[in-house]
Amino acid sequence: MSDSPLAPLVLDGWFVLHQLFHIDRFARDDEARRGRGQALAELFASWEDLGDDGWSGLYRIVGGGADVLAIHFRPTLDALGVVERELATAEASADLVPVQDYVSVVELGLYAITVALLEKAAAEGVEVRSEAWDALVAETLETESRKAYSRRRLQPVQPPGMPYVCFYPMDKRRAPGQNWYALPLEERAALMLDHGSAGRRYAGRIAQVISGSVGLDDWEWGVTLFAGDPLDFKALVTEMRYDEVSSVYAEFGSFWVGRRVPTDEIAGEVGG
Repeated sequence: MSDSPLAPLVLDGWFVLHQLFHIDRFARDDEARRGRGQALAELFASWEDLGDDGWSGLYRIVGGGADVLAIHFRPTLDALGVVERELATAEASADLVPVQDYVSVVELGLYAITVALLEKAAAEGVEVRSEAWDALVAETLETESRKAYSRRRLQPVQPPGMPYVCFYPMDKRRAPGQNWYALPLEERAALMLDHGSAGRRYAGRIAQVISGSVGLDDWEWGVTLFAGDPLDFKALVTEMRYDEVSSVYAEFGSFWVGRRVPTDEIAGEVGG
């Protein structure tokens, strides 16, 4: 086994853009505004289910300094740029005032698989970061990417019966004595296994999307949760705060909570 602070293998899926807006409720000309609301509803309806090309949803935010949250999942960063520009330049969005946004890519961390690969490499005399190691990594990622479980995690959809959303960014600490990145891979893998056990107890009540943003935005990860009852967000996050991954190594940004606005209600939500 290695005591190296090696990064775990990851699989990357859809790119995701979270956009927070204020609604300009003082816009004049109510008839024109209602027309823009209807056009915005039609725009989001066209993005609601694009198959392998992703989807978009609009959410009414409660508190948090914003009125609505738009979430866009797309297969590439360029495709995210297209939907961002299309929304920004559409007359339909004239009543939406940008507040904040967040760019990331859906991520499936493979801690346990990376530890197993290290064991295999050691048994076969393969050095980490050698050409033979790179071949083992490529083969492993290819195998994992073909699994149905992986595809579901990497191309997430909002489950039926879970209209509520909670989004927040987070980092792992790098302080003296609390440096996540200095821990051996095996220790991080064991900690993440314990951390994930809390989430697994909420299966069927909460659907979780982890998206990596290292090198893409100001934080290291974004967490998007979907639930049928917003109190489940409170229960899950509270429980997770008591495990070591969160209590010792995690920093959290702002939380935004809201509910999905069905496309046939967007006109009323935005257009007044």
